Amino acid sequence: RITLLETVPHGSAADNTTTCISEQPSEEETIHSEGIQVLNFVLLPNQHTTLPVLGIDLVSLPGSKHLLLMDAQPMVQPNTFYEDHWKKWHTSYVANNGKFPWGGDFPEPVQQYVSKYALWTRLQDTTEDASSIIQSDVWDAFVHHLDLYMELLAKCSNNNDDELEAIIGPNVQPAYLDYRRQNDPAKPMLNSLYGKEWTDLLLETVLFPRE
Repeated sequence: RITLLETVPHGSAADNTTTCISEQPSEEETIHSEGIQVLNFVLLPNQHTTLPVLGIDLVSLPGSKHLLLMDAQPMVQPNTFYEDHWKKWHTSYVANNGKFPWGGDFPEPVQQYVSKYALWTRLQDTTEDASSIIQSDVWDAFVHHLDLYMELLAKCSNNNDDELEAIIGPNVQPAYLDYRRQNDPAKPMLNSLYGKEWTDLLLETVLFPRE
């Protein structure tokens, strides 16, 4: 489930706003806007499994300020079996990359839904253009993170009874979805931009459905 919301101030030049979805983004395709962009990318596995939810949130604000969370969000505790799947990825694309400062501590209710190998950062006041970092470093991290997630799904969907039995079990996905519907970090901003009715419809039927 993917949503990309963009709000451009009245009077902004349309030519200054472009969205890049190409395989090899170029400098010309970088988003240059005084507006607000909110990207939500969510992959929900079967609700009867303990598989993590792939959650990617990128919020771009005026003044070249960007918030990014990229994570295979745990649906069980302890989460070691799945978490270690991204250990090498985190070392290569996050820990050894000085462009991703830690985004700050999460509120206690959120902590159970964030793995220790998450990419969580605030890109602002950077020496390198933040849009360039998004088009290069963030893009590379996203591609490889998504590949690992798809590999995990393929491994658990190979009709091997032992593999399937290992991933079937209780999880916190219902509580996670309810938390995102009620307390998604972007919800206050979306309410102010688009109104409560539209925001609730987006969260409850598109991104984090009840069924």
